[in-house]
Amino acid sequence: MRTSSRRTLEAAAAVLLSVALTAAATAQSPSTRARIGPTVGYLVYDSYFSGPGGLQFSNDNGMAYGGELAVTLGNNIEVVGNVLHATSDWSFQGIPLIGTVNVGGASLWFYDAGVRVRVPVGTSGVSPLVQLTAGAIRYSVDNALLTDRATNFTYSGGLGVEAQLNRRLSILALAKDYLASFRSVDQGAVLGIEGRRSHTLALEIGAGLGF
Repeated sequence: MRTSSRRTLEAAAAVLLSVALTAAATAQSPSTRARIGPTVGYLVYDSYFSGPGGLQFSNDNGMAYGGELAVTLGNNIEVVGNVLHATSDWSFQGIPLIGTVNVGGASLWFYDAGVRVRVPVGTSGVSPLVQLTAGAIRYSVDNALLTDRATNFTYSGGLGVEAQLNRRLSILALAKDYLASFRSVDQGAVLGIEGRRSHTLALEIGAGLGF
């Protein structure tokens, strides 16, 4: 993963954490049993596929958009469901005499659900959190070189912080790591392209409306 990508991720994490902590000045305790709201994120991709001669195939890092539903089960324990969608160029790395070539047409859907545990900090309304989820990544590519799709199971772990702004409105900053073992798309297999286990880092910020 490129150094510049790590620096971008770290800088964005610092900004999002600062926003969440600043919001704590007006934070209150929630009075709702469920929350729903939009999320926006920045994705940093690992190499999803490998090919002949040491070629690697991944996606250009970029933005993703989606939403989240969280339902409270008990004291500081929630069941959460999340969806993210991103489009990206498909990146071919390690091509002899050329290096890297980018081709458009890649689309990704991330679906996951699981358990989140929040740890409130006194009465501030700020809660560090940890979550574990599982789901699927739906990958498709459609361009002149290749048109195909694959769905792959994924695990995900996340760390973040949530700030309750008032009785119904909250904001969330979350860093997640999706781990998936990709199967090759069918047409890619004919060309010697194989799926590989890879990570996708997602840095998300979202708003929640309680009901």
